[in-house]
This record gives sequence, structure tokens and C-alpha cells, in this order.
Amino acid sequence: MKIILLAIIFAIPCLGQTARWYKGNTHAHTTLCGHADSPPAVVAQWYHDHGYHFAILSEHNKFIDPKTVKLKGEIRKDFLLLPGEEVTGRKTVHSTAMNVNRLVPWHFDHGHRSKIIQKHVDETIKAGGATILNHPNFGWAIQAKDMLPVKKLYLFELYNGHPSVRNFGDHKHPSTEELWDDLLTQGMTIYGVGSDDAHHFGQWNPGKSNPGRGWVMVRTKELTSDAITKAMTRGDFYASSGVMLKKVVRDSKRIEIEVDEEATSKELTSPILYGRKVKEGKPGYSVEFIGPKGKVIRTSNTAKASCEVALPYLRCKVTRRVKGKDGSLLEHYAWVQPVFTDERAKQTE
Repeated sequence: MKIILLAIIFAIPCLGQTARWYKGNTHAHTTLCGHADSPPAVVAQWYHDHGYHFAILSEHNKFIDPKTVKLKGEIRKDFLLLPGEEVTGRKTVHSTAMNVNRLVPWHFDHGHRSKIIQKHVDETIKAGGATILNHPNFGWAIQAKDMLPVKKLYLFELYNGHPSVRNFGDHKHPSTEELWDDLLTQGMTIYGVGSDDAHHFGQWNPGKSNPGRGWVMVRTKELTSDAITKAMTRGDFYASSGVMLKKVVRDSKRIEIEVDEEATSKELTSPILYGRKVKEGKPGYSVEFIGPKGKVIRTSNTAKASCEVALPYLRCKVTRRVKGKDGSLLEHYAWVQPVFTDERAKQTE
């Protein structure tokens, strides 16, 4: 079978001038890290073959040049590898250096984690990219006080598909969503990313960090590394653990969403997707519009909903509850990025 070199360096224009949605994963590992089971080409091939439009091979303190990754068969024109690295720093501060042109250093240490995060951000910018702060609840390493002082940090992992990162907190620690609202309430401009943090492509079960559990849907006019990065840093995307949307309107006056029920059903019937087990709730959709301090401003049980923006910020969360084969109740989500009406609105224009 013919091996084709994936031409990453060239722009892949979108047909026409209107923006469209691109599905991507920003966090995946290979055998180069020593604790994953598949080489870079196999990892990239999985995302290509499963309909993703872009992926980042974010290896621990290693830069994988996408031009060196060879895929098999006919390569779709709408698939792109973004160059990147997981900057695995001191005090369990990890970040994805997205769209960088070289290795980003990771050795810097400091008594305050905020200084380490800032160093990741600054060094990633020097390398031409943008930072996604990864899994803040892994090891309970990062709190709001560590993130709030950091300048030019616009992205963090709200949802990470690895089974050990504690997205939903516990009785002593906030969930990443509660952390997000804390930061937003205190005036930070930051957007929530969904990712896999995949390590295992050969063995499949809930205890493995398999691919296909968390992703982003990015809206942009072209599929290039720069276009994807710019769209994400301005919040023009949503994060998902299974729910797909056919309409997202975010402007100064309202947030409006409509679920793509057919695409969502397809995702939820996938054998590789695992939902979050919950004890309460009824099967169906739940849409929440959420403001400062995590207060729910409006709710809806339909697949289409909207809410006026009349607060410093407003965001939207869509939940789909289904019953598992064992009778348990499972939840899957989509998180729409916040709209700002205070001074942050000027930053996002």
C-alpha cells in the first residue's frame, strides 16, 4: 500500500468563504513518551480514519515534526496535523504548546505555580504557538489562584478523557467546571477545551486512556494550523464529550444553540465513548445557561434553546443523559464558550 507523506506545511483552504466546523483533538501520546502503546504514525492514522479534521501529537517534552509522520493509504485533504508538544513541567504543571515551530523548554521551576505556568505561556509564544493548560485536577496540582495571575493564557482543559485526571472533582476539590466559573467570575478571559490525553490505541476499556472521548469543534474559514489556533484563542469553538451541535450563535446579545440529534446519537452509540455515571436525572436533553459564580440563569429540556446575555459573562452547557446497557445513567456534554459584556468583550472582538 502506498505511503503518503502528510503535507502539513501547506494551507488547506475551505471551499467557499463561509466558516465551517472542524473536529479535533489537542492531546495525544505515542511510544516516544515511554508509556503509550502506539507510534506517531498509528496515532495520527487513528484520528484520520475516525473522521477528525486535525490532531496534535502532544508528546511529553518532545517535538514531533508533522512532516515526518507518514500515513497509509489515501489521505483526506481535510486532515491536518498541528505541530505541538506537551510541556511537562515542574510541580505537575503540564501544558500543550499548540502550533509551535520547535521544542519548548520545560525545566523552569519556581515556588509559585503561577510563575511556572507563565513561563510555559511565554516560551510557547516565543516558539510561535499558544498554550492550553492541561488537566488542572491531575494530582490536584493547579488551583484558580495559580491560573488567575497568568497573562495571555486563554485555554485550559475543561474536560480530559484520561480516567485519572479527576475532571469532576471530589468532596474536597472543585470540578474543572467550577474552577472555570471561578476564573471567569474573577475577570479572566479563558476558554474550556475537551481532549483525549490518549495513550492506548491497542487496548480498549474504561480504565485505559483511549482516544475518542473528548474533542473540540472549531469554527473557522480554513483548515490551517494558524487558523485553528486563532479561532480557539478567541473562543470560536465548543468542547464535547459526546454531544454535537448543529447551530451555535454567540454574540453580544444572546447565546443560541441547537443540538445535532442525529450526529449526537451516532457518537453515543460508539463503543469507544464512555459517559459519566450519575445517580440522578432523567434521560433526555438538558440545556443550562450559566453566569457568574456558576449560577444557572436559564434551563431547557429541549434540543434547541437560547438566552439573552445580560451579565458580565454567560456560557452554555448541554447535557444528554442516556441509560447504559447495565441500566446506569450516563451523561455526555457539550460546553459552549462564554460571551462577555464587560471589558473582556473588547479582547475577543
